[in-house]
Amino acid sequence: MKNKVLHLIQAVDNGGCENMMLRTLPLLSDFEHIIITLHHPGELSEQFKQKNIPIINIGQKNVFDFFSYARLLKEVKRNKPDIIITYLFHADMIGRLFLGIITKNKIIPFLRTTYNHKKYLVARLFEKITKNLVQRYIANSESVKNFYVNNIGVKKENISIINNGIDVKFYEKIRKDENLQKELGIRKGEQIIVCVANLHINKGHQYLLKAFEINYKNNPNIKLLLVGDGKEKINLKKQIDNYSSKNNVLFLGKRNDVPKILKISDIFVLPTLFEGMSNAIMEAMASGLPIATTDIPENREILNEKNSCLFKTSNANDTADKIAFLLSNPELRSILKESSLRTIRNNFDINIIKKKFSNLLDRLIKE
Repeated sequence: MKNKVLHLIQAVDNGGCENMMLRTLPLLSDFEHIIITLHHPGELSEQFKQKNIPIINIGQKNVFDFFSYARLLKEVKRNKPDIIITYLFHADMIGRLFLGIITKNKIIPFLRTTYNHKKYLVARLFEKITKNLVQRYIANSESVKNFYVNNIGVKKENISIINNGIDVKFYEKIRKDENLQKELGIRKGEQIIVCVANLHINKGHQYLLKAFEINYKNNPNIKLLLVGDGKEKINLKKQIDNYSSKNNVLFLGKRNDVPKILKISDIFVLPTLFEGMSNAIMEAMASGLPIATTDIPENREILNEKNSCLFKTSNANDTADKIAFLLSNPELRSILKESSLRTIRNNFDINIIKKKFSNLLDRLIKE
């Protein structure tokens, strides 16, 4: 009989964490997986079901919906998991303060990001207060692990690292789609800059838009594709109202054809202020795109000066300089493309991560 792993998350919407789960869990076939969503099933729920991973939705209205806790407890007792992995703040909180205490199940938070922003003060406080309720953690990068060791006070030996993984072969098979280019109004010879990220303040889009405006004044033959949605969309559109480049900035929203969009682009830019381990960067690397992104510890785990252009955080001028340098140097773009593809293939291919994750789950269950 297979060991049973229960995964607790607010919803399996189309985000980095959820897509990581969708890529990885079906490959861990030595275990039986069940996902419990707290709020709603989510955009990716049908894809999980197609891969024979059931989704159980609790339908929690808010944290004070006490009946939802009874439903959650009932499902946990019915499924009798060997281990419970929680993802993101809401599920982490309920996993530790409710399931860990009431059921005595082994709760393993899967840490996905650092909380290096003032808006996350509550989350940081929660992590410090509840750290003694958790015996083991999983982190998706060395930077996230270091954050929890240095800022939260978690012992480093209690955190195991499982990086995000990418199906490199899948991205290598994608071909340029001329119909997509026509749909987006991309003209022949136009240079395409793409950014894939939720429109949140920590992703730094405001600096990318300024950088694009600077470059556009010298090179109007460029177009910026912003893939993703979020609370900052209104502010970002307002920001470019008086920009000469505004008609060359496309807000594409959430898309199901991101691999195809990457394939018709010339460079990938992510001006993020902090990360865990960026799925978007890894997907762009697997797509053979030269990368320009912020010089932060999280990105340094997969990037360096030999496979990317790194620029200062919150600095539109430096961002603009690096973008211009890449666009004007096709030989460099080719070198960075090959180097980043080699990095992702040799270190972060999904099959490499699968083996590490499977071995870790075995150890955690046996402890």
